[in-house]
This record gives sequence, C-alpha cells and structure tokens, in this order.
Amino acid sequence: MHHHEDAAGSGLMRVISSIVLAALSLLFGMPHLIGLSPSDVTTSVSFISALLLIVLFGRHFIVAIKNIFRSSDMNTLIGLGIVAAFALSAWNWTHNERTHLYFDSAAFIAALVILGQWIESRIRFQVNKRMSSLVGLLSPEARKIEGQSETLVSPQELKVSDRVRVLVGERVPVDIRLLEPATFDESILTGESLPVSRRVGEIAVQGALNVEQPFDGEVIRISADSLYVQLVANVKKSLNERPPLQKTIDRIATIFVPVVVLIAAGVAFFWKQKFPASELYITTALSVLVIACPCALGMASPLALLVGVLRASRKGILLKSLDAVEKASQIDLIAFDKTGTLTLGEPVVQHMKSIENVSHKDLLQLALSVEAKSEHPYAKAIQKKCLEEKVTPISAKEIQIAPGKGVGGILSKDGKELKVFVGNLVWLFENGFDSTRVPQDLLWDAEGAHETVLWVGVDQKMIGLLFLFDQLRPHAKKVIHELQDDGYQTGMITGDSENVAKYFAKELNLKFFHAGVLPDEKATIVKRLSEPKKKGMDMIVEEVAFVGDGVNDAPALAAARLGIAMGSGAAVSQTTADLVLLSNDLLQLPTALKVLRETRGLITQNLILSFGYNIIAIPIAAGALYLHFGFLLNPGLAAGAMALSSISVLLNSLRALKR
Repeated sequence: MHHHEDAAGSGLMRVISSIVLAALSLLFGMPHLIGLSPSDVTTSVSFISALLLIVLFGRHFIVAIKNIFRSSDMNTLIGLGIVAAFALSAWNWTHNERTHLYFDSAAFIAALVILGQWIESRIRFQVNKRMSSLVGLLSPEARKIEGQSETLVSPQELKVSDRVRVLVGERVPVDIRLLEPATFDESILTGESLPVSRRVGEIAVQGALNVEQPFDGEVIRISADSLYVQLVANVKKSLNERPPLQKTIDRIATIFVPVVVLIAAGVAFFWKQKFPASELYITTALSVLVIACPCALGMASPLALLVGVLRASRKGILLKSLDAVEKASQIDLIAFDKTGTLTLGEPVVQHMKSIENVSHKDLLQLALSVEAKSEHPYAKAIQKKCLEEKVTPISAKEIQIAPGKGVGGILSKDGKELKVFVGNLVWLFENGFDSTRVPQDLLWDAEGAHETVLWVGVDQKMIGLLFLFDQLRPHAKKVIHELQDDGYQTGMITGDSENVAKYFAKELNLKFFHAGVLPDEKATIVKRLSEPKKKGMDMIVEEVAFVGDGVNDAPALAAARLGIAMGSGAAVSQTTADLVLLSNDLLQLPTALKVLRETRGLITQNLILSFGYNIIAIPIAAGALYLHFGFLLNPGLAAGAMALSSISVLLNSLRALKR
C-alpha cells in the first residue's frame, strides 16, 4: 500500500510541477500580463519552461510519434502538436518574429493531458484502495469445531465440510451452510444494512456480520474461492481488463489519428494558399491536432465500465466479465431453471400413496435407504420426512445414480435382498419394470399431480408414490412481472414433469416452459431458443439469458448469451456464469440487468460526448468560422477545449455513480 501511496504522491507532484511550468511559459510568453515587454529574455524563460515540462514529464508524448501509422493513440496526436508548436516557434524566434510563438501552447497542451491522465489513475487507485480495505474487514480467525473442542485457526486453513462456530459480533470466516438459523448484517456485500434472517440449510457468505446469536455452520467453499474474495478480485481485474467494446474504440482511435493528421495537413495547405503571408496555416493546423486529441474518447468506455462494476458490487452483484455489459444490452429472452432458482430448492414430502399391504412408513424406509447419503434436494426432503416420522434407513449397496432420473440400490430386509428404485417412470422402465403393469390408481394420481412425483419400485413391482412440493421463492412473481414490463420474454426449463412445469408456469405467468428436460439437454434447449426464427417476412434472432443455480445448470449457463447464477448455487455454475446474484435474492435480477443496461447507456453517452465534441470542434479549429465571423481558435484555447471534453466525460460518469 505504501508503494501505491508514494506513487500517487509523486504523480501529484508531477501534475503540480507541470502546471507551474506551463503557467511560467504562458506568463513569459505573454509578458504584458505581468507588466513586461517582449524580449529575448522573456521568450527564453517561456521556451525553457516548456522544454523542461516536456523533457521531465512529457517524453512519452514525443516517443509516441513513431507510432503514427501503426498503433497511434492520443499521445501520438499530443506529441505531433508539441513538436509542430516548438518547431514553428523556434523558426519564428530565430527569424526575429515574436508575434507567433507557441511555446506556451505546447506547454499547456502537455500539462492538461498530464492532469487528465493523473485524474484517471487516481480514480483507479481509490477503487483499488477501497477494495483492499474491504478485504481487511474479513475475519482474521475462524472457530473450528471438532467434537467438543473449539480451535482458533486462519480461514485459509479451513477445508470443505469443516464445522465452524460464529459468535455474535463476528463475521462469517468463509462461505458456509447454516446448521442453525441466524441473522446477519450483509451490508459488506449488498450495501443493505437491514438485518437478514436465514434458515438452516441456507448459505451464509464470507464477511456477513452475525448480529443475533451464536451458530454453527459447515464450510462449503475454501477462503480463496469465497464469493466475497471473487467480488473483490473481479472489481480489481476490471480496472485493467479491456472488453471488446474498448478494443473496438482503440481500433477507431488507430484510424482516427492518421486521419486527423491528414486533415491538419489539408487545412494548412488550404490556408497557405489563401493567405500565403499569414501564419494562419500553422495556427489552424496546430489547433486541429490539439483539439482532435481523443482523450475523452479514451476515457469514455473505461470510466463507464468502472462505474458499472462499482454500482454492481455495491448492490451485491458479482460481475465476472465486463463482456456482460455488452451481452445484457442484447438480451430478449430470459429462461429460468426451476428448482433452487424460481423455487427455494427445499422441497418437502407433502403426501404419499402406496399399494395395498405397503404402509407409508415402509414406503419411506425403502426410499430413504437408497437416498440416505445423497445431497440432492429430493433426497433431503425424504430424509427430513423420515426424521419427522422416526423412520430409519436399511443399509444399501451398489447405489446407482442417474442425474435427472433417479437412484437405485440393493438392500437386505427380512433375510431377502431387495432391488429398490426411486425416480421417474422412465428410470423404472429402464431398470426392468413392466410398462404394461403400472397400477392404474397410482398412474391416475401421478398424472393429475402438480407436485413432483417420485415412483418407488421394489423387484420390478411399483409400490407407491412420493409427492414433493417446492415453494416459490419470495418475490418470484414480482420479479417475473418486472422483467416482462421491461420487455423481456420469460420462460422455464426444468427436469420436472409436464404437470409440475405447467403449474408453476401458470402461477408465474411465464410465456413458455420446457418440461422433463435432462441436465445435459438444458444447454441444447438454450441454443435452440437462440436459433433464427421467421417472423412475418423477416428472420429474427432472440438472444437468451439463462438463470440457474446447480451443477446441472453449468452447461446451460455457458451456452446462453448471458449466464446468471444464484449466490447459493454450486461453485461450478458460478464459475461458468457472467454474473452472480450474491445474496441469493431474485429481486437482484432486474436490478442487475438495469445496472448493466444503464452502464451500456453511459458508455454510449460518453462516446457521443467525445465524438460529438470532435465533430463540432475540428471544423472550428480548422478555421470554418474565420472568413465569415473572424473567429479563430489558437492552439492554447484548443487545448482548453480539449480538456473540457474530458472533464465532461468524467463528470457524466461520476453522476451515474450516485444512482
């Protein structure tokens, strides 16, 4: 940190020294301002002051001239302006002509650009400093629980599945799953200071402040992978990242600079022909070079993106790629995963149905025996129901797991080995169950249910059904309504049955849904939604955003134009996503999209300000108003106007930061 502060201090001294030297050059370049008459002495002071400024603080401008027809940038234009001003002034001075000397203009051009570059670097420095100070708020120690003992360790020493305890007034040391209910101040992540209550099984993120009572939790991510550390790292990364839009602007600047040089040459030629005895040709050419400096153009995109990243992080949104700003502006359609995204991901066994001679407790015991060690939400629901009913599992072996279909295994009961399968009908049929011998009363109940239905079968005989229901997330209806009001089409892609999908689609007023989709098919559906479609006489392409939370959602998140992951979701889905909703609140989704849209709008505003300035200013600098109105910009005024355009871009960006 001291190194950065020293660099910041030396940068400020560089700016102050540049302004002092530029002021000296101006005062002695226009000596009547201080009551002196023009002389070789005053000109020498103006020349030496400007030369010292360039040699000590502006060498990079002169070096950049060699890139004029390769990788030119604003420094190239500044260098050309300085060299041209010095060359003309030196020529006039040696020929005893003191009325057209521009040493002071060259000095002020350099000083103003150095000031602008310092302001931009200070903004980046302050953001880095703020992010580093946020890391300092994290807990330096964690209370690791092993049996009855409690040990203080560094958060970096914790491993996944370790148990930790957090006392009142302490911050959560790493991302954990709650083993007891707790209440937090999550303002470090979301900016919202109101306490947030979380239930058993929910995620508490690193940095959240415990405000109510001690609780225990289970580590789900090591410290280096925590969402908070990712947030800080991504903000810092964004300071130096160059997104595609910025690369496009850089390419435009590369073409723009040679074009400006040619315009300046053309302007000089025109005025030399029209007024051969006048210095008008060099004044206009210099003014064009200076006023066309793309300082504002160079700042337009980075400043807007920086504002967007800071606004997102303040609202608890982890922006993992600056490309997301561009992608979000193209989205027409948003597809949601259901379980854990639109719903809480905490289904409960609402009721059961079994054939004659099979009790509900027997049905539960058989299902629990093959689901006992699973972390799947459906397995958790069965485990919870069995705990309530005081049902214990039978040891099972040869466990089979088919994602999106079900589980199976072999267990011993009453001296017999039983092959038990739990899942959807397709899963049972694949494992030898006769599709012609499905009990009709079970089939009717299953086909009419709006809950998720799990079939339980033993030794090729279907014995019952478990009906699981998962509640909608708070605000899910409100979020879908807001998104539709904003012009997005909304839909759902789920592995659940047609009936379940239809029920939730109706509840949420979704425009479409795809049911019975296997995990590896979600990405295919997302790609299909993005394919060109015929609308009237035109072909349209709808860009798709996908919102999900589980391991199974990672391929779909990657396939979508914009991938959005829930904060409580699997680490792999968050790695694949373009942005993560850290507080796991769906209400953040419209906010996130709004921030991204407004950031894209801010970039456009900044570009209009910088390009519009050049479009208006270059003709004036070239002397367009001179013949009719007698108005002419000298290079010094041109430098001031150039600085004003950069300041307007800066102020416009800072204005957006207050939203």
